Amino acid sequence: MPPSINQPPETAVPLCVDLDGTLIRTDLMWEHLARLLRRNPLMLFPVLWWWARGRARLKQELARRVTIDPATLPYHAEFLAWLRVQKAAGRKLVLATASDIAMARPVAAHVGLFDDVLGSDGKTNLRSGNKVRLLTEKFGVKGFDYAGNSTADYAVWRGSRQAVVVNASSTVLKQAGQCTTLGPTFCDHFAALENARRFWGELLIKSGYLAAAGAGTVLALAFPKPGIAGLAWVGPGLILLAARGKSGWESARVGYVAGLFWALVSFAWLLLIPVTGFPLLGWLALSAYLALYPACWVWLVAYDESPPVTRDTWSRRTLWALTGSAAWVALEMLRARLFGGLPWNLLGVSQYTMTPLIQIATVTGVYGVSFLVVWTSLSLYSAVRLILSRPATRFAWQMEIVLPLLTVAILFAAGLVHLRPEAAKGTTVSISTKLPYLRVTMVQPSIPQTLIWDDGDDAALLEKVLNLSRQALTNDTDLLIWPEAAMTKMVRYDEDTLRSVTDLARTNHAWIILGSDDAEPSRQGDTNSADADYFNSSFLVSPYGQLANVYHKRKLVAFGEFIPLVKWLPFIKWFTPITGGFTPGERAVPFELPNLKVKTAVLICFEDIFPDFVREYADDDTDFLVNITNDGWFGSGSAQWQQAAAASFRAVENGLPLLRCANTGLTCWIDAHGHLQDIFHDAEGTVYGPGSTTVEIPLLAPGEKRVPTYYHQYGDRFGWACVVVAVGLIVRKRRAGKN
Repeated sequence: MPPSINQPPETAVPLCVDLDGTLIRTDLMWEHLARLLRRNPLMLFPVLWWWARGRARLKQELARRVTIDPATLPYHAEFLAWLRVQKAAGRKLVLATASDIAMARPVAAHVGLFDDVLGSDGKTNLRSGNKVRLLTEKFGVKGFDYAGNSTADYAVWRGSRQAVVVNASSTVLKQAGQCTTLGPTFCDHFAALENARRFWGELLIKSGYLAAAGAGTVLALAFPKPGIAGLAWVGPGLILLAARGKSGWESARVGYVAGLFWALVSFAWLLLIPVTGFPLLGWLALSAYLALYPACWVWLVAYDESPPVTRDTWSRRTLWALTGSAAWVALEMLRARLFGGLPWNLLGVSQYTMTPLIQIATVTGVYGVSFLVVWTSLSLYSAVRLILSRPATRFAWQMEIVLPLLTVAILFAAGLVHLRPEAAKGTTVSISTKLPYLRVTMVQPSIPQTLIWDDGDDAALLEKVLNLSRQALTNDTDLLIWPEAAMTKMVRYDEDTLRSVTDLARTNHAWIILGSDDAEPSRQGDTNSADADYFNSSFLVSPYGQLANVYHKRKLVAFGEFIPLVKWLPFIKWFTPITGGFTPGERAVPFELPNLKVKTAVLICFEDIFPDFVREYADDDTDFLVNITNDGWFGSGSAQWQQAAAASFRAVENGLPLLRCANTGLTCWIDAHGHLQDIFHDAEGTVYGPGSTTVEIPLLAPGEKRVPTYYHQYGDRFGWACVVVAVGLIVRKRRAGKN
């Protein structure tokens, strides 16, 4: 039990007082660390470097960067009252702490009781043995009393005359009595988790980071898999809710954390790449980059929580929600283009199963769906704010969501009308007329990526694809499609491979589209020369066994097919398993099948996720698009489903069917309205195993022309309009001086 504060002090012996956990119920190092990481989560990396150089160095660096108001710290009130009595009686008080001296001095000045302050100095961590040695040098053996609270204080108590135990467990209290004579104790209100509670409370709760992490995770779950589409309608609002009450860069940090967790969860399939180390590095680096976009969005649109009452009107909030939605779209437009672009998991893609609603993409592209989702989410956020700020106004919040919900309902109804059979996109043929079709067989070999890299398995892999094709080509197929990376030899330069493919085409009198590497020889005519150009390509083989056309992939995968900036920063190649690179193609190449009067164009790998890019492949007389892809990199993860979801929007935007032939799934075709049709399942019922599927693709009736969609004709006009709005927001924010 604590002594009476009126107990006569022993003034002859100086009293040395620990700071962390004793004078205050927390630890200054962790308080500083929490505030530093709250201000900038990326400071975790230098923190780990400082920590590796010793706790004293870490504390010194923290003290240089963070200032804490001593008045906000949780002091041990009962112990502090006793110290005042000791000081009033003339006793010398010394603050002796393992915290950095720069951290300790402001606390000592605030308390106003200490005659001297001793602390760590960046080289020596004044703790345990170091502390007792310094105190013994100053006051002699057993020449001081010491107030502490933890196991680290055992050594100090052994060198002291008397132990004052503060805020300690019963075990520490017992051990202190065995180290030296036990003096006054202040342990009645011991809180073992107080320091952890304050650290995580500061870092995660007050900062909004925990709520932001949850909001980012919610948003990620809206995409396949699991693809809970409804979560997208609340995700952006939850991110802003996490940033509520914050402004400027503080709100941007909340947005960054939300974006980071969204990316980490959404792109977790990168960890399935069968390479050691590099996938983890790529996953973290890509997530850190993508998180910048939500951070910018929150910085732009974080709602001013304290406008004049007369200005906080329905019209003001509605305008805010609309401009905030435009800002989201503008950042998606930027992400689709910057550094080559990565429009993977654009928000609107989460709604790919809402077929009536996504028909708006025929006009706005996928960005129109993103806009609707964000507008609704921000309106819901405004409704929540209104409920919290004006609980007595029972139904006012309903006005916040009427307009976006009415718009969604109207567009949904219009989409239903658009989906009626007699309104079949791209044709004026009546419903009583039987449309022609093309019979297409797609082979899914399910070749693991590790085997694709193994040159010793070339012949066996080719034979596997050939056998699957022979088994499937018994049903009068017009077109056979193999996926990207179906063969490991260059079909144009390997005689055995070329003969096998052309014989298959002639025997079955079928057109073949296949994926294969290609090369343009060097000036010396050598395809193995260092100055030869290599391409990721697709070939069209005629029923007569001729290589009728070739397309070279234009959108290459960074760190998979080329290394960015490697000419200027050669060390970057150390961070990727690839040793060479592909050259991008120069243009879209139509594949024409004249005897069938069919025209198509091929997209390779992830080229089908780029909205405006795909428009170049859809001529007015194109019958359908083809995507050949190799998802063997990612095992049985969610990447296949996410890419297929994005591809469904390319079909809607251009009013064309799109065939997807994949190495490990998703092999299917997508109709002009975005429905995923005839998804291939293997013998075990999964989409990842080997096999083939034959589908019938509807074609235009003879003499009919496809009516191009507005998006196909004019592209991202809606998206660019949103960019203009976002630029206006930035200008307005900068003029207002909000940073």
